[in-house]
Amino acid sequence: MDPIETLSAQEPVAHSGVRFDPAGLTEEAADVLSSILQNSRYESATRLPLSGGNRWYSEPIRLAKFITGGVNCWKESPCQNLYTALLEREKGPAPTMLFDLFFFYRNVALDRISKVIDARSLRTLENAGILSLSDNTVKSKVRCYPVRGNYFLCDPSRNQSDFVYIGWDSHLMVDIAAKYCKGRHFSRSLDLCTGSGVQGISLARQSEESFCADINPRALAMVQANSRLNKLTTVRAVQSNLFLNIQGRFDCITANTPYVPHPVGAELPIGGGDIGIEFTIRLLRELPDRLTKNGISVIYTSDPIVSGKRQLIAQVTSELGHLPLRVILIPLFTNNYPMTRPMQEHYDQLDLSGYDDCILVIQWDNKFQVEQHQHDWIHYYRTRVDAWLDWRRRSHKRRTAFPPSYCNL
Repeated sequence: MDPIETLSAQEPVAHSGVRFDPAGLTEEAADVLSSILQNSRYESATRLPLSGGNRWYSEPIRLAKFITGGVNCWKESPCQNLYTALLEREKGPAPTMLFDLFFFYRNVALDRISKVIDARSLRTLENAGILSLSDNTVKSKVRCYPVRGNYFLCDPSRNQSDFVYIGWDSHLMVDIAAKYCKGRHFSRSLDLCTGSGVQGISLARQSEESFCADINPRALAMVQANSRLNKLTTVRAVQSNLFLNIQGRFDCITANTPYVPHPVGAELPIGGGDIGIEFTIRLLRELPDRLTKNGISVIYTSDPIVSGKRQLIAQVTSELGHLPLRVILIPLFTNNYPMTRPMQEHYDQLDLSGYDDCILVIQWDNKFQVEQHQHDWIHYYRTRVDAWLDWRRRSHKRRTAFPPSYCNL
């Protein structure tokens, strides 16, 4: 998550009632939902920021992104009403109304939503378990996010252990994978840790056969629903712990791995290990045997900062340095010192001051070499400064709040 303005403070609380069942998305319901989203220009509403926050110095960035069609919906702004008014003036009320329903996860009055969704379509979506209608109010049981011409359903919150979630990291990875895979055609592609299938489905039209693998059965059901929603027939959902149930080699392997530093025993899909990259290293050990000679791999992970030094490339080199691979490191942003006391204790014990969200692009080459590419260097260095200031502030509070004997544990 972006350390500057995170979604966590406004993560929606799940509505009461039966949880969305991805198997209930029939072909008819998928066609209805897809048609509604396309006709309303739903994707334009990603320009709307979340309501909240007080970082006025970020507002020019928000406004610039809004004007140029960028993505604001993972950030907070105290001026959300202004952006809503501007978008409605430009696109009409449909995008903002549906984004309230399907992304911001707000209740919408029936008479309001009926201007966009007719009664028959409402009933179809209700029967599919997507919408709940009561007391002249329409509620959504699922979140829907548009990415590069596709739509992806996911769980609206993380309050159950098998949640399937899409975050800002998902969108960043889709954009970067599209850049590095541009012009390629894949015989077989594989998306590990697939979740909603956002990565695998986004590359499916470049692939003759696309495999989406996850250990979570709910994720596989969501992949199948999202394949129906996007009218794709070449996507296969496979239950697998990394490559365990996967056969053969692939021209493209993507993975948005668990990458957050957690104490030993933390459960997937968040915890990536003690310093966050243990899961990624497991994947990298098997990767060379699964990647074709002309293949490419795009992996979302973290770069932990231990004793002031970043760890990822050193460990990648230790595992893969004997192979002729080209490794590109793309740092995205730096995360703050942890917010909770247990995580502070874990960080302090390991002398872990934070980590970068980053992407690795790996391809075969003549020799092992490492490069670093920039994605948005202004944003990256701004978050580095903010993370360092936050670490200093929290470290000072910890030293003054607890006796030396506690700090040395």
